Amino acid sequence: MNLNLNLQIAPRPNDSLMASYSCPCGCNPRVSYARGSEALTDDCCCGNVFAVGPNASAALPASSDRREEVAFDAPWGGQLEAAWKLVMTGSEPEAGDDDHGHDHGHDHGHDHGDHHDNGGAKPTSATDPVCGMTVEIVTATFRDLVAEHLGKTFYFCGKGCKLEFGDDPGRFLDPSYTPSM
Repeated sequence: MNLNLNLQIAPRPNDSLMASYSCPCGCNPRVSYARGSEALTDDCCCGNVFAVGPNASAALPASSDRREEVAFDAPWGGQLEAAWKLVMTGSEPEAGDDDHGHDHGHDHGHDHGDHHDNGGAKPTSATDPVCGMTVEIVTATFRDLVAEHLGKTFYFCGKGCKLEFGDDPGRFLDPSYTPSM
């Protein structure tokens, strides 16, 4: 099956770029790549891994999962590679894959950053303020997908959402913001 990964490349100042794609699970993993860097990766909640840079496929974890790669023109000239380790078939994880408890079908009308109510006990999940996805707090903490802003802790599904939040937290905390997922 050929997945439409919708690779997007956005030039940035100082010979850098932001590379992202639309994962079939609904996330948008992204990598901020600077000219001359080694290949960088971002992983998705579903287990897919995205890499960008020279020989990006070598930066992916070793596994028997499906791999895809594509070369693209860098804004400063020359070519770079984008590569994916794909554990998904269609929009569902393969048998045996753990979806880390993420609920991609939840209502996006909730307040951003609020923890889900579980009867007054310490919350076990939170809402990613960028994409609106439900995130397991333990998993996000283990993967260093946590940020503090104005004395409040926020949890993220992936590195791309954490980076995007760090660039402009006010945008994602504005009550008029609608999650991108």
